Amino acid sequence: MYQVYYNMTKAKQVNKPDASEFLTVKEAAKELGIDPTAIRNYLTWGKMATYKFKTLTLVKREDVEEWKKRQK
Repeated sequence: MYQVYYNMTKAKQVNKPDASEFLTVKEAAKELGIDPTAIRNYLTWGKMATYKFKTLTLVKREDVEEWKKRQK
């Protein structure tokens, strides 16, 4: 079970993330067509929910899809 935290420094650990549910920062940036640094900024500013698995920073795939819809 995981919880949503909107500040990257307070990201909750995820146990066994499902690849169909989560994306890495690089994958999310590629999906959105932006630089990974921009994704990290969004996470820090609370624009996207942040999840952690070990040392990986993750975002939910559905959050990225919603972001894409808003950009169109």
